[in-house]
Amino acid sequence: MNDDKVMIVCDERERASGVPQELVRLGVIVRFAQLPLGDYILSSNAAVERKSVRDFVSSLYDGRLFKQAVELRKVYAYHILLVEGDPAEISNIAYNPKSYYGALSALALDMGMTTVFTASPEHTAMALEAMARRLTKVRGEKWTTMYTSIHKGTSLHQQQVAVVSSLPGIGPNLAKRLLQAFGSVRGIFTASQPQLSSVPGIGPSKAGRIVKLLMAEYEQEVKDNQTNLI
Repeated sequence: MNDDKVMIVCDERERASGVPQELVRLGVIVRFAQLPLGDYILSSNAAVERKSVRDFVSSLYDGRLFKQAVELRKVYAYHILLVEGDPAEISNIAYNPKSYYGALSALALDMGMTTVFTASPEHTAMALEAMARRLTKVRGEKWTTMYTSIHKGTSLHQQQVAVVSSLPGIGPNLAKRLLQAFGSVRGIFTASQPQLSSVPGIGPSKAGRIVKLLMAEYEQEVKDNQTNLI
């Protein structure tokens, strides 16, 4: 990846939002994938959920957003909510402003989720680019091969490294270290948190995120027909 550019992985469903096109105009390297969580991945440790103002308010009231925040927090150290549209609309949509602000406070203080408001797809792209740049260029967050396709011609060694690199916070170097420590992909996937923590460069926090991801029950995706992207 060009040292002057940042890369952002966009969910396939965001293609029609106009945001990926704006990211390209900003010089961002854009990749698409079917993301199980979030709409944009800024680094191996950071994900962004994007919502319109209307869907933001409705998801606060029906609890969907809290569920998404919990799932994002299990995998990503930085989980960010980006609300696109005119915040002034909230007063017309929120039928109980007090409960709205109570829910928003719980999201920030109890879930640790940062909320960013943007005016348009163009501004959303600028916000995403700025966050991705700060994470990777200023804070030193690393990208992994987690969303790189494994082609049929790839060697077994490369496939093993790519699969292990898909784990949260794991890059190719740590993937190789884990494979050396446990001997196989299966060995890593069945290892306990203390066992993973014992590998240099992993630590308890990263090991905890890996175990949570591997042990979490699968929840079949349900399309939300109420989503109204601006």
